Amino acid sequence: MRGSVLVSDGAGMVCSYAPIDLVEVDRVRLAGKVGLIYAKNNRVYLSVDDGILRLRTDDLQPEAQLRAGEDAERIALSHDMKKLYVLLSGANTLLMMDADTGEWQTSARVGNNPRDLHIDRSGRYLAIAGGDSCSVCVLDADTLAKLAEYPLGGQAVGAVFSGDTLLMLSETGDWEPFSQVSAAFLNTGRVEKMFMIPNIPTCFTFAMNGMLIGHMNGITMVNLQHREVRWRINVNGLPDLVTPVGRLACYMDRLTGRVGVIDCFQPTLMTVMRKPEPMGLAVL
Repeated sequence: MRGSVLVSDGAGMVCSYAPIDLVEVDRVRLAGKVGLIYAKNNRVYLSVDDGILRLRTDDLQPEAQLRAGEDAERIALSHDMKKLYVLLSGANTLLMMDADTGEWQTSARVGNNPRDLHIDRSGRYLAIAGGDSCSVCVLDADTLAKLAEYPLGGQAVGAVFSGDTLLMLSETGDWEPFSQVSAAFLNTGRVEKMFMIPNIPTCFTFAMNGMLIGHMNGITMVNLQHREVRWRINVNGLPDLVTPVGRLACYMDRLTGRVGVIDCFQPTLMTVMRKPEPMGLAVL
């Protein structure tokens, strides 16, 4: 299964695909309302109903059930693989639990309709994009104590660490919406607006040769060093999750039911398929 693209859908299934052409390799049907899927370090977690399943990587069958809550928006595993973080958008809460037993350790309120969760390279800090709270907060990864909060002036869509810099994606503008990328320098607390691109933002992540920003009807690659757009690929809908796979990137669009693969070096939309209510996307 290593190197597979995993997609969970509203039909209660998890399917694995080859990463280039999305040819189906395997599928598993599960009982309950299947949601977000997450994979890291040979671990796979799946939101089902009001809990989290840990799946075996060889056949995607459940091996453990963890208690969490409804509306899991993001899942993240700590670098030491001991703690599991679950961001519950409906409850405006971040849970921290034992990654093996599911024992709850602590929780924290994290804004209104939180959208994104990211752990820094050191494993010491968490960033939460607060959605309708229009801010990004930084938490201690061990205690979930709030260390800093950065108001953005518009809906906070995403947050990702780059060394000692926290990059944040937000929506700005009233009549003509823009995707605004801002940087918070953690050593000084200074916040700087870096660049904007037209259209409503949905998600962002790092790829091998730049930053990928998902937005209405498209995905844009940005060169961070020169603060310029490298390319844009048009996709219909609102891509709400983009995951790098080497030189490729996979995206998912819940609105149109599409899952696609992009070549980031020769910007091409290589493959697109339709899924019944895609809920989650991960790379194993």
